[in-house]
Parts: sequence; C-alpha cells; structure tokens
Amino acid sequence: MKGFIVGNMAKDLIVSVKTRRFIIVTGCLTSVAGIALGLALGFAFPASISIAGALVQPKFHRLGRGLICAGAILLSFCVFGVGILLLGEMHTFDGIKIPEIVEAFSAVLVAVCDVAIVKEEIRIRRGERTVRSAPTEASV
Repeated sequence: MKGFIVGNMAKDLIVSVKTRRFIIVTGCLTSVAGIALGLALGFAFPASISIAGALVQPKFHRLGRGLICAGAILLSFCVFGVGILLLGEMHTFDGIKIPEIVEAFSAVLVAVCDVAIVKEEIRIRRGERTVRSAPTEASV
C-alpha cells in the first residue's frame, strides 16, 4: 500500500505534458513577438525561465514548478504591463498594424497559459493534500 501512495504522489506532482508543451510554445512565441516589437530580450528572459521550468519539472518537481510560476508572473508583467503601454505609444489611427496584432496575440496567449498553469497548480496541490491525509501502513 505504501509503494502505491508514493507512486501516485510522484505522478500527481508532475505538470501534465500538454500544459508543459503549451508553456514552451507560449514562451517561444512571446519571445519572438517581443523581439519583433523591438524589445530586444525584454520578453525573452521571463519566457526562458518558464521554458526552463517546463523542461526540468518532470525530474525536479518543486524547482520546475517554481520556475514555471516565477516565469509566468514575470512574463505576465512584461506582456500586460510593458507590452500594453508600448502598444499604446506605438498606436496610430491609420488602422491596425502588424505589431498591434502580434502584441494582442501575445497577450491572449499568455493569459490562456496563465489559466492553464493555475489549473495545474490547483490539481497538484489537491493531490498533495490527499496523499498527506491518506493512511499509511505505519499509521494503521
């Protein structure tokens, strides 16, 4: 019984493959969008933190989750704070331009990715709580 709980606990601590792939794709596309908008590496650094977290998370559970969450917070700040302000300065009333579309796409992509990360964190924390409260052979 004890091995079963430990095995499930290890599986419950891993962010799903689909979410990790989504984090990597979001980070890559947002980095490219930031560079295309002329922000040099402004969007690339926070995105690289999230990507690194998604890559190491299956092996190092807590480190990966921490990097994913920290990168998501920084990337959200960059996209929603800096990116939207920059978009307001660049906007002209001549119509919609490519940088505006790229920034809007990045904002939507980061928002959806943040929701996916929050859902995974809730699932993982509920799994941790369930495993901690489950009776083991020593307590029976």
